Amino acid sequence: MIKPPIRAICFDLDNTFWDVWPVIRRAEQLMYEFLSERYPKVVAALTIEAMREAREETAARHPQMKHDFTFLRKQTLREHAEEFGYAEGMVEEAFEIFIRARNEVELYDDVIPGLERLRRRFRLFTATNGNADLEQIGLKHLFERTTSAREVGALKPDPLIFHKAIEGTGLAMHEVLYVGDDPELDVAGARAAGMQPVWIDRIGTTDWPQEIEPPALTVRTLLELVAHLEGSV
Repeated sequence: MIKPPIRAICFDLDNTFWDVWPVIRRAEQLMYEFLSERYPKVVAALTIEAMREAREETAARHPQMKHDFTFLRKQTLREHAEEFGYAEGMVEEAFEIFIRARNEVELYDDVIPGLERLRRRFRLFTATNGNADLEQIGLKHLFERTTSAREVGALKPDPLIFHKAIEGTGLAMHEVLYVGDDPELDVAGARAAGMQPVWIDRIGTTDWPQEIEPPALTVRTLLELVAHLEGSV
């Protein structure tokens, strides 16, 4: 059971507020189409899959930057520009196409009504590994603070990102629920940091990793979380 008092709720973003992989695939496709028009030598030599593999290789060469997905994408584009004889300007132009589409998400139907009801009673925060921009998406006004791995310098499940999310707020870690979709990054990570984890299982997963202790609460939607909290906290 969730242990009161609960004074705040911190949320993951990708696959918690929206389905991220269609968004990423579309963003990569639009960037690839842009490159084919403006920087065709890149596309003539590399498929989208090859560009993804190159980005993984970049991450392997820069382990100290694994928390910064923006850096990894830009650095990979920079290497492509150098390889095919294009100016540095290609990097920002191509990344701008990607990041604009990256922030064109389709929110799950329950997200806005759920957040609006939750913020009547709780302070709301976010902590994400990704590089979504809640201001561009139109959700930033609902949160007291938004925190990203890029800003903190650490990826979930590192406790640092959870601690930074509420640093200086006067909140104790155990007074905060952390809601996310990933058993390791979100549930185990939040628990290790001292928050109370809630698993949001939007797809009805039946398998839970045996090595991870299940959370006290699992919900399918934010409105289900609202109903639980209104009845018990």
